[in-house]
Amino acid sequence: MEQEKSERNPEREPQEAVPVNRRAKDTFFKKVYEKEERQKALISFLLGLDANKIKIANVRPILLGNKENDLALLCDDVFYVLTEEQSSLSPNIPYRLLEYITAGLRSLVDSEQALYGKKRVYFPIPKLYLLQVGLEIKEEKLPEQIQYDIRLSDSYLLAEEKNLKNAEADLEVIVHVYDFRMTPKEMLMYIEQGILPQRFQRYKNDMMYYALIANGITYMQRIGKDKKYIKPANVSSVAEYLEMMLERGIFVDLLSDKEVCDMTMAQFSRDDILIYQGREEGKAEGKAEAVLELLEDIGEPSEMLRNYIMKQTDLEVLRRWHKIAAKADSIRDFEQAVGLLSM
Repeated sequence: MEQEKSERNPEREPQEAVPVNRRAKDTFFKKVYEKEERQKALISFLLGLDANKIKIANVRPILLGNKENDLALLCDDVFYVLTEEQSSLSPNIPYRLLEYITAGLRSLVDSEQALYGKKRVYFPIPKLYLLQVGLEIKEEKLPEQIQYDIRLSDSYLLAEEKNLKNAEADLEVIVHVYDFRMTPKEMLMYIEQGILPQRFQRYKNDMMYYALIANGITYMQRIGKDKKYIKPANVSSVAEYLEMMLERGIFVDLLSDKEVCDMTMAQFSRDDILIYQGREEGKAEGKAEAVLELLEDIGEPSEMLRNYIMKQTDLEVLRRWHKIAAKADSIRDFEQAVGLLSM
């Protein structure tokens, strides 16, 4: 026991956060928690702890187009992963977050030492959270409480059905859910009268305010497409809804920024996301074709190289390739400059 205690002492190497993927586009979710004061408030709310030094980490993100809606924080030897989910609750979230936290923990230690070493390797404590937002037509689909847990073991095959009486699971993952879904009726009441559902009352924090932004935008975008969504008396568009939220003092720093508002309006609602994705994919496809046109002026790109370029969706990478192609004297020069093997 003495030896184990000494191993735990703070002389061990400081852990580094997972490198942030800076090429991924921002979402309103990430913007909300961009400031350290909000990160500290989040940690204080989740575990009741005073946060000291925080590092932003990036675990294999959920991507929609090229956008992230995961947040990973390393603070005081606790590794927090918070993911945001719209619409209905997915029962597969525990497995998804198991993948994420495994990737995150792996990046913090010497994998070879952890797998084969004799000395104990220490990990930060993983804490997994889900922020669930969206609108549900049927009230019975909503939980009675905002906070509840879901487990990986909920998805295991039942041992009794397989006559495996002693086959208890040796692996468990617990995800702490904060479920701020609302019915259209609740959303309309909030828009017109500022009245929150009773179950929201003890959660007046950034997570709840984010949910109100997300749910309100979705509500406004569905008006005219679904009779269950009644047009509010006080606002008639998403832009007016965001102005109303600004007037109510919610995310004043963010909603005062037109660029953030434009990004936010494009994010919520499946139809708008698909439109947004289409625009981004169209830009990428056009830039990839421009790269190929330059290469065709100096040679004949192979089919493999053509496919490689056309599959690239990152506009920053394509812009860089375009500049390289414009200066290259041959296909081989281009391939060497972008770090590709001969294709």
